[in-house]
Amino acid sequence: MPARPDLAPAAPPPPTGVPPPLGQAPPLGQAPPLGQTLPLGQPLPLGQPPPADLGPPPGADIWHIGLDVDPEVVDLVATLLDAEERRRAHHMRDRLAAQRYVLAHAALRTVLGQYLGTSGYTLHWVRGPNGKPRFDGEWRRWQWSFSRSGGHALLAVCLADPVGVDLEQIAPATSALALATRFLPADEAATVAAQADPAGRRAVYHRLLSRKEACVKASGGRLLDGLRLGVLMSGVVEGTGVLTGQRWVLRDLPAPPGYVAALATTGTRLGRLRMFEWDWRPWHGGEDAGRLPGEPPGRRPGETYRFGHGSPVIASGPRGSQ
Repeated sequence: MPARPDLAPAAPPPPTGVPPPLGQAPPLGQAPPLGQTLPLGQPLPLGQPPPADLGPPPGADIWHIGLDVDPEVVDLVATLLDAEERRRAHHMRDRLAAQRYVLAHAALRTVLGQYLGTSGYTLHWVRGPNGKPRFDGEWRRWQWSFSRSGGHALLAVCLADPVGVDLEQIAPATSALALATRFLPADEAATVAAQADPAGRRAVYHRLLSRKEACVKASGGRLLDGLRLGVLMSGVVEGTGVLTGQRWVLRDLPAPPGYVAALATTGTRLGRLRMFEWDWRPWHGGEDAGRLPGEPPGRRPGETYRFGHGSPVIASGPRGSQ
């Protein structure tokens, strides 16, 4: 299956400032032409290394995290997780899923720690009624959203305005037309049906879901409540049904081959985006292995973490929750 099939015949780009309809999404790796955020057609590539001093996000910072690395890295970084995260990993039946979970949450904690000036394993957050994470206390103005699918994850970080990010793997077995007809508004279902082949229908269906999920994640809602949101156009989205009165600013994001992604905020604009690639290389061994930038080694004294046959195993060391 192609990484991102064409969703429609080639069409001239819309004028600057006019969000593109779903069928005119730009090629993978190119930012959607929302003129208020980036110049028309300017690339927003995956793979940009972060600066030594991140500073506060100018609008939103987006981090891409690859989750398929050497298992030895998993053993090392797992000590950054809190007790609940380690418990969840321990009880996962699928070893690969457990490894990816550990890696995703270790990277999440490390990146957030860099913004906040602390080690990742010290972080604690609370969750809203539908699971949206947030900080309390001195860090409450920092907003973030996290999504993982298959071997990849995305983290969005910003200040002040709640944000939602979603990453969707385009599943080859998805019955896109049947699902769109059952759950989506009629115009969106028609757009799915209009695609030339099953691969195109799957790509459009998952992009629509990604846009809806980003919106409801920004406001702390449920995807079930957001299925009727009209998201054929990126840009401003108005709430309907139980979400009437809510409003989001939405845009598509670059994604790895075979994936789609979207970002939304409940604020009035997204501002300038920076997109960074998480780098696992410092964790692969050597003097600085496991060392957070400007921080002591991440491994807690006396604690190890190993993967056996099947589930991961926590071995020796402190177990305190955070």
